[in-house]
Amino acid sequence: MKRILTYMLLASAAALMNAENWVRDTEPAILEVHYTRTEVTDTTKRETDYFKEETMLRIGNGMSRYCSIPRFYRDSLMHNNPGLYFQMEAASFEKDPKEHDRTALERSGRYGSFIYKNYPEGKVTETAYFEMQDWRYEEEWEKPEWEISDESKEIIGYQCFKATADYRGRRWTAWFTPEIPVQDGPWKLCGLPGLILEASDNHREFHFIANGLMQTSISEVGFLCYREKRGVRNVTRDKFFNSWWKYANSNFGAKMAAMFGGKDAQPKNTGKKEQHRDKEETDYPHDL
Repeated sequence: MKRILTYMLLASAAALMNAENWVRDTEPAILEVHYTRTEVTDTTKRETDYFKEETMLRIGNGMSRYCSIPRFYRDSLMHNNPGLYFQMEAASFEKDPKEHDRTALERSGRYGSFIYKNYPEGKVTETAYFEMQDWRYEEEWEKPEWEISDESKEIIGYQCFKATADYRGRRWTAWFTPEIPVQDGPWKLCGLPGLILEASDNHREFHFIANGLMQTSISEVGFLCYREKRGVRNVTRDKFFNSWWKYANSNFGAKMAAMFGGKDAQPKNTGKKEQHRDKEETDYPHDL
């Protein structure tokens, strides 16, 4: 059965954000897809060191935006009604301080990137918050070069076909459905003759699976510019990922993650050679 998701909180947050002019270059959305994103945070402990997060891809005729659903809620509320946001956080802390700390990262979202395809036209823009500041880069829109097979399976009621590609340092497998002729998908994956409903890299460090979609009553899609109020560091793609890599694998980065309940992110003081975490893409210089 094809499930249609109706998240009232999402609609409310989007309406609030649009009302306060925290989004620009808007256009009507034609489709919104929700995915469960799974990220393995320690490949030596795959069964225990990972996290799952609900994400969404909102698609218009000209551009699309992919992001974490809890991060979208949190950022929209924090920047448009900070008083209400901190009131809710205070109420949660007073009710149960230990539970508040344990679930803080789940409420705010661990996946921090906002990815815009074809924004500006012909480019991809990614923004993220780390190292106590907002970062942004633009790059030419490079699409994967897929090899399509006749292998098929069903995902949320749609017949999907298998495709593979080498992209950004990883080997990706995607399942797309020609029943929805939209050449888009989670993260930066796109360019197939149908919507991508599932994808993973060959090491299964990242996995995306659709759990529902909306085709009506969707808020507009646009570039979220509330980050600009406090300043954004515009850099190259290589600088963006190199800076994230150094932060995520530093003792400070581990402490910050652990402070918000990240069981996998503990300070590295073992003296042994440690496994270094990467994001979805790995083809950038790690020693800038």
